[in-house]
Amino acid sequence: MLKRTLFCMVLAGSCVIAAPAQAQQFIYKWTDAQGQLKYSELAPPAGVPYEMVRKPSGPSSGVVQNAPDPLKEQEKKAAEEAAEQKEQADQAQKEAEDVRAKNCEVAKKNVQVLQGDSPVVKTDAKGDKMALDAEQRAAELKKAQKDQDYFCNP
Repeated sequence: MLKRTLFCMVLAGSCVIAAPAQAQQFIYKWTDAQGQLKYSELAPPAGVPYEMVRKPSGPSSGVVQNAPDPLKEQEKKAAEEAAEQKEQADQAQKEAEDVRAKNCEVAKKNVQVLQGDSPVVKTDAKGDKMALDAEQRAAELKKAQKDQDYFCNP
């Protein structure tokens, strides 16, 4: 008889200990009056429909599984900024190459004209046109050849 009583007490004690452990594995899920979704280990107010949801198991319980990782977000943002800076640098380099190509074409045309036989007319700072003499033409040809070397030979 004593054994039976002792067995019943041990069985009842283990049920009391196991019950809270099982109760801790579920949480309540319901929507409040403002329409927000709520989760709690405590029951919702009376009359509010709810759903029992199993808690995540393991040491990470209490941690939201789909929470964004701040480090990954920061790395993603840094990668996007780096890509944008690279794109801007590529764009600036392309524009510089286009300007250089245009300047090369202008310099080539100037050399061609200055090496030709036809008279060359230049406009001064006041807007007056004047024909270049041999010395001025030679000086302008020298400048045009320098420009051609600079812009056409990277």
